Amino acid sequence: MTSSSSTESERNRLERIAEDYRIQGYDAKVQPRREDLPDFLDSFEPDLIVSGQGENIVIEVKTRRELNSVPFPEPLEAALQNRPGWRFELVIDREDPELRQTLTASQIRGLLEAAKDLQRPVFSTAALLILWSAAEGALRLLAEREHVELESLAPGYIVNKLYTVGLLGRDQHRRLQAAMHLRNQAAHGFQVSVTSEDLIGLSEVLNELLNEVDVKAAC
Repeated sequence: MTSSSSTESERNRLERIAEDYRIQGYDAKVQPRREDLPDFLDSFEPDLIVSGQGENIVIEVKTRRELNSVPFPEPLEAALQNRPGWRFELVIDREDPELRQTLTASQIRGLLEAAKDLQRPVFSTAALLILWSAAEGALRLLAEREHVELESLAPGYIVNKLYTVGLLGRDQHRRLQAAMHLRNQAAHGFQVSVTSEDLIGLSEVLNELLNEVDVKAAC
């Protein structure tokens, strides 16, 4: 995949995966420029390079459909052999960007109701993950209704973008940032403490977002 031929959906896909690595503490460069590459990689155009935790990872991202039509990047993997601190990683992206569709407002409300049934201490983390999934859907839906162009589907970017253009208030932005931090910890297998206040706060913001979506739809 080269920078010149990448579509917007491919860029969004790479940004989303890069964000996952950043959450884990890596510095991630999407489609790095030639000057960002070491000499032994100057003939390649990798999708991502992430650095941190004592290693550098050169990443190629493919969907299963792409793997069936594009040869496995063996030359890139071979270029990293016997290079201390460097390794190759092939990421199989199971989400086809062309087929992804944002949840409808009705489906988001269904997730909100499902999360209510889980708002007990033993299920608090599961409730948080469901609520955050619904919140991401509501944020994208609001952006769509307001014709806000999203250059990335990374949740942190969307939250900050909607705050910057005035579609989120300061308190909403703060609550979403706090919830996103908890969600990231939980989604990546770290211990996390989710309180009833956390769930109530996220539920309130989600209801507010859905109300905004309804208002925009009625205009």
